[in-house]
Formats: sequence, structure tokens, C-alpha cells
Amino acid sequence: MRQKLFVAALLLITGLYAWGLGWIAVGFSRAGGVIGWGLALGVGILLVLTVWVTWREVLFGMRAGRLSRQYAPAAVAGGSDARAEFEAARSAIEDQPEQERDWRSWFRLALAYDALRDRRNARMCARRAIDLHRRS
Repeated sequence: MRQKLFVAALLLITGLYAWGLGWIAVGFSRAGGVIGWGLALGVGILLVLTVWVTWREVLFGMRAGRLSRQYAPAAVAGGSDARAEFEAARSAIEDQPEQERDWRSWFRLALAYDALRDRRNARMCARRAIDLHRRS
């Protein structure tokens, strides 16, 4: 629940930021001239990028949360050892033929990467799991 409140607060802050950017763009456009319209266009592009990135991250969080509720973890290899779990998850992916890999194995690998604090690869594997889940 605390995380949902935190996300809601961040969305509110981002919304206020986007509203402020919109007013800045309007102010630049009212100033007129080439420079005013150029700055308004630049701020407008920044506004669109802000909304797009925020929407994309919110969707990613919702989809990953849905997968985490559906995921039944496999037997943990080596107890609480994150490195052993990572090796077990990676070898499970490598041992399966490409057509037999399902979203659960990729989500397990994403959780293993996350336990090792490799956020970039964890997000990549989570996105792969989300894509496979959508196709199934």
C-alpha cells in the first residue's frame, strides 16, 4: 500500500510539473516572434516526452505487478543465496528450447537480476516476460 501511495504522489508531482510546463509553453507562445515560438515548441516537446515516459513507466509497473501476483516461485536453489538463484534461473532459460520458454522463466530471471541489483537487465527480462505473457 505504501508503494501505491508513493507512486500516486510521484504522479501528482509529475502532473504538476507537466501543468507548469504547459503554462510556460503558453507564455512563450504569447510572447510571439520566432524565439518565443521556438521556445514554446521546445517546452512542448519536453512536455510530451514527460507524459510519454511517465505513462510508459506506469504501464510497466502495472504489468510487472500483475505478473508478480500470478508468479508461483520455483524451488529456491541454495536458500537465500542470490548468486545461486541467478545461476539456476539463467541455466533454466538456456536449457529450454526457444519455443518452450514461457514468461515464468523470464520473470524468475528478472527477479534474480533484481536480487543482484542489476536493474537494467532485470527490467529487460521483465519486459520480455511481459511480452511473452501477452502472447500466451
